Amino acid sequence: MRKEANNNHRCQAGPRGSHRRSEQAFTMVEIALSLAVVAFALVAIIGVLPLGMTVQKDNREDTLMNQEGRYWLEAIKSGASGLHDLTNYVEEIRITSNPSNRPPALVIVNNTEPYLTGSEIISLLSIAKHEFIAGRLVTNRITARVRAITGPATDQSPFTNTVQSTFRYELQSELVPVRPLPDGFVARLMQDDTNNLPTLLFNEAMATNLWDVRLILRWPVVERGNGWFVGNSRKTFRARVSGELLVATNTNPQKINNDDRALRRFAPNQFNVAGLQ
Repeated sequence: MRKEANNNHRCQAGPRGSHRRSEQAFTMVEIALSLAVVAFALVAIIGVLPLGMTVQKDNREDTLMNQEGRYWLEAIKSGASGLHDLTNYVEEIRITSNPSNRPPALVIVNNTEPYLTGSEIISLLSIAKHEFIAGRLVTNRITARVRAITGPATDQSPFTNTVQSTFRYELQSELVPVRPLPDGFVARLMQDDTNNLPTLLFNEAMATNLWDVRLILRWPVVERGNGWFVGNSRKTFRARVSGELLVATNTNPQKINNDDRALRRFAPNQFNVAGLQ
């Protein structure tokens, strides 16, 4: 009887002991399923991570360009009054004209002394889009390669062209006079009645005091090989500027040597009243 009781005890203890061991460990199937779930989650996270970084980069650049565009609009409106540090950010200014034979293209690489001053930079960017030079209508295209003014402090040292991580963009400026009356309408008035000369003078006088300023920012600008590549991102800023474009003085002849173009910049709160009376 005692021997049978011991056998019964062993028979009962064995299954219970083995059942406890199965609760304390994972089987290979369970481990494989767990790894599959973790791998699936990691693949989803890794797939979303580049998209999130791209969105963050685009948002940062868009915010930066909003600040840059407003800054340049104010700089042109004020005629660069007090903005002497612009020379640290403008690396190159290129001016081409159509017809291309007059005046010749002007390219200023601002990386050697004497550097362009803030006033000279704004004067170059304030060249009107359309000019009459030697009795011929000329269309100007002004572009500048600029380092971010409101970027990180590591990019603020002057002329760090060797720093490839510096954020750069292309700035294109266009200044067009605003006339209250269309030119065709004024021309018809003059044909019908020559006494409408005051209307013509008033229209032209307004055009010398009211300007449509458009700035086009394209980014990013990166160096590839021996040239510069401009990205597809673009933002346009427009404003109406009231004031007179006065002839710029004290320009450096060693950097700007072109007698055909009249370099001008806005004079704040100064107007040409001839023809308005």
